[in-house]
Order: sequence, then C-alpha cells, then structure tokens
Amino acid sequence: MTDARYERSRAAVHDAVCSVLVAEGLSALTPDRLAQESGVSRSTIYRNWPDMAALACEVFDELMHREPVDLSGDPAVALRQYLTDYARRLNDPVYMAVLTALIEGSARDGAFADIHQRVFAQSRSRASEVVRRARAAGMIDAGREVAQCVEDLLAPFLYRRLVTRQRIAPGQVQALADELVTRWA
Repeated sequence: MTDARYERSRAAVHDAVCSVLVAEGLSALTPDRLAQESGVSRSTIYRNWPDMAALACEVFDELMHREPVDLSGDPAVALRQYLTDYARRLNDPVYMAVLTALIEGSARDGAFADIHQRVFAQSRSRASEVVRRARAAGMIDAGREVAQCVEDLLAPFLYRRLVTRQRIAPGQVQALADELVTRWA
C-alpha cells in the first residue's frame, strides 16, 4: 500500500475507532465493526492493526498529542499550560470515550493492561516532566515524591470528569495550579 493510501486508511480507521468507542463502547471494537464504519477492508485492518488493544492505544496517543504544548519554558507557566491542555482533553467526549475504553479494557484484558501500563508510565509522561522541571527550579520541595505530585496534578480533574461527569472550567485550571504551587512549596 502506498504511503498516501496507508495514511487515508489509517485516518479512516482511527476515526472509526473513535466513533465506535463513543457510540458503542469497547465491546463493539472489532475488525468487522471498524471495516463497516471506516470503509477500509477487513484484511487491511487485520494486516495493519492485528491487535485492537494496540490500535486503541495508538488512537489514544494521537488524541493525547493532537495539539502540541510547549512545556519547555518557565515551570509555573508550563504547569498551567499542561493543566489547560489536560482539561481540554478531558472535556473532549471522544478523548474521554477512548480513555474510558482503555481503563475498562485494562481491567479485563491482559493485552490492554500491558499497553495501558506503557501508555501511562509515569517515568515518561508529560505530567512527570512538568513536575521534575518544577522541582529542579525549586517550585517543589525536594522531599516530595514526583509520583505523588503527578497524582496531585491529575487526580482532581480526572475525578471530576470520570466520577461526577462535570466539565472542567478555565477558572478551575488556574485554581488548581495555584493550589498545587502553594502545597508543593
């Protein structure tokens, strides 16, 4: 398959994964359903994505990095930028459907669990990068564990979206950033 054909097929299959997960959930994520939804042949789907768990994670990774965020500047600014991007992603129903599918799949399927663990490895996450840079700049007490700071950063918004199903308002981003800077100092 030429690169252009592959990219068209890839885009169609990724869109189909999102559509299926939003409308029907993880149980409907099958090569047959994706072929029906995307118009890409089943054989092409099997050839390029033989593992539905890996495909779902590929789509999630694409959604996670859809809008680049520069986290290289001032650590306080990077913290707010990261939280703004994180809130934007969590407020996106497609992102939430794919995230929920990964969480659900990791509880039921070893392949999903392995991929879920790799995708959310704290050592390589952008949240960990933000925390490590803030700690290096003296914004975070050196005695604080990076893992705990990452949990402090991610948990409030994740709880809000997954449990209470409420959207995250821009003012909440600033409030959490201010609260964390004070707590971590």
